[in-house]
Amino acid sequence: MERIICLLIFLSLKIFAQDEFIFWAELSSKNLILFHQSQNISLAMTQSKNTISEFACEIPYSNNDLKQFPKTELGIIDNYMTKNIKLNFLNSHKEELIDCFTGANVSIKDITKTDLMKAQNEIYIRILPLRFSVDFGLKSATIYYLKKK
Repeated sequence: MERIICLLIFLSLKIFAQDEFIFWAELSSKNLILFHQSQNISLAMTQSKNTISEFACEIPYSNNDLKQFPKTELGIIDNYMTKNIKLNFLNSHKEELIDCFTGANVSIKDITKTDLMKAQNEIYIRILPLRFSVDFGLKSATIYYLKKK
């Protein structure tokens, strides 16, 4: 009996739980030349509680994306695809995600060193980790920023 209850709980979480992802990025430049850039996306290990979904942006599908997405019997993109397919889609569109989260918490550090007639400038920009979810529509994926209430 306990096994059946555990299976029902697992199945209900799998069906109704919305996949959440975490995004963060770092950019660094020296003398106005970009020398380090990294964007990272990972699956959230837990679901957020007491959050509000706020529209962030839409990312249109490429032809390659449409080939990889599973379809329903009606030929519509299946929104209940595996997490790996969703993560692969997001990783292939990292550049667009940076534009989606420009209003997020950003840490900026600017260092200027001067020595007589020489100046060196270093800028470090970091988008702090944030949670978001994705809804796959007919022509584009809608990104929602998850904010605490």
